[in-house]
Amino acid sequence: MDLEKIISEELIAFLPTYLDMKGNCSMLYTIHGGTYEVNKTTKTIMKQLSKYYLIDIKNARKYYGNILNIKNLTPIPFNKDNIFIPVKVRKPLCKNDGALGYINIGYIKEVYKVKGNTIVYLVNDKTIRCLNSIETVNKHIKNGFIVKRLWQEKQRTSTINEKDIYEEYDRPATKRDIALIINEIIKIKANIK
Repeated sequence: MDLEKIISEELIAFLPTYLDMKGNCSMLYTIHGGTYEVNKTTKTIMKQLSKYYLIDIKNARKYYGNILNIKNLTPIPFNKDNIFIPVKVRKPLCKNDGALGYINIGYIKEVYKVKGNTIVYLVNDKTIRCLNSIETVNKHIKNGFIVKRLWQEKQRTSTINEKDIYEEYDRPATKRDIALIINEIIKIKANIK
């Protein structure tokens, strides 16, 4: 299954799973109830999503992790509508098997406990059983909304700055501007030699 098609159906969660005869794979859920078994790990899905949304996951984790004062389990903002939080959904069988799944905070309806299990109830009536405590899941959700707010503020600021730059430089160049450019070129040439 093509990941772009699944994204177009509004991806709401992707979780690690073991499939018979395939091994470590992922289960992807979409808003309209679509469930897709993909022969890729959640780590690979995360890399593909970062390419699709043109974000650098490593730097996003570092940036938002520093702000939230957390080193691991940082929410990932792909865009304003797709902020995914990590939740532990299984115990790995092997060393490189992932235990974390990712859920879009915009589609979480409720988090509750049933017989000692934490359940994340999604808006499309799907449920995801987590190995995290209800407090931990709620903390991840809270962090996800903080990252969402920060992401939106950052986008608004960069849009304003770009607009200011275009307005500032949308004027004819003066002799002074040209003289400054010539001086910079002379400095660059001197440094190259």
